[in-house]
Amino acid sequence: MRLDLSTVHVGMTLLSPVSSLEAGIRLTNEHLRLLRFLKVKEVDVAPVDRRTLTLKEEHALCEKVFQYEKHYNQWEERISPNPYEALEFIHQLFRYDFPLAAIVQFFTNQPLRKNHVIYHAIYRALVARTLSKYRGDEHQLQFDYGIASYFADASYAKIRKWSHMRYFTKMERELLYQHPIVSASMLPSNRTLRGRVSKLVLEHHERLDGSGFPNRLLERDLNPATPLFIVADRFCQLTAPRTFRKALTPEEAYFYMWQNKAYDEEALTLLATLLGFYEVGRNVLLSSGVKGKIQAYTPKVEQPIVIAEANQQSYDLMRLEEVKIVAFQ
Repeated sequence: MRLDLSTVHVGMTLLSPVSSLEAGIRLTNEHLRLLRFLKVKEVDVAPVDRRTLTLKEEHALCEKVFQYEKHYNQWEERISPNPYEALEFIHQLFRYDFPLAAIVQFFTNQPLRKNHVIYHAIYRALVARTLSKYRGDEHQLQFDYGIASYFADASYAKIRKWSHMRYFTKMERELLYQHPIVSASMLPSNRTLRGRVSKLVLEHHERLDGSGFPNRLLERDLNPATPLFIVADRFCQLTAPRTFRKALTPEEAYFYMWQNKAYDEEALTLLATLLGFYEVGRNVLLSSGVKGKIQAYTPKVEQPIVIAEANQQSYDLMRLEEVKIVAFQ
């Protein structure tokens, strides 16, 4: 389909070459900035890729889960993490370029597991890497997100008997709240892992409004890379089942975070875009109580044009700041 550039979003596939951009690439924010600089008005694009994993890809992902579990079991035996093992693991994990929809479907379809940390580390790494890629980040930052996810919950290996309980003693709860600090202390003394990676590990449970832990940092105090990692971590937490609660659907998790000022809006918009939440034709419920269908994109993916189901009235949500989508149907 041919769209005005103002309504083209990240994750769409370019169908016809434009300037130095070849047909077949998936658009990132960096590509969109280039097209705006060149004053391109329209482009031929296909919607966001929402395919599922092939059997080969599923097998490869399962192998990485088993491999990470072996590493984690070593930490339980008090064997220090190996930096080269971590670097190689993430390098191999990132060899595949999975669509975000396929990643989410694979991990949300997994059965309830007592030791959820194993799956969570890989799930979070892939989500963070994908969001970072389509934001247009350098490869090193994408890789740092993977390494940070590999180590972020390593300290749970020291307190595994507590990590799946619902109720804790005061001492146990305090130790769990301090686990980002403990995990960061487990990072090998390797220059590659001590800069930004350490900050990501330390800050992955902080919140932009200062409501997180362990240090209740505000957005201005966080490393610039951290807000995206926080979104990836929380989304993966909410959409995976735990022993004490059911998992939220991806849409429910997104809306939970979107209505909360503790999370980065740019990362959430990327998440919604890549998962195809706001696709044309999607049935939605507005905050005004109106049920309708998304008719067209606008420059802001979360504020499309909606046609009311009852009377076919058009609602341009970019012009109606007090009206927003509150649920998908």
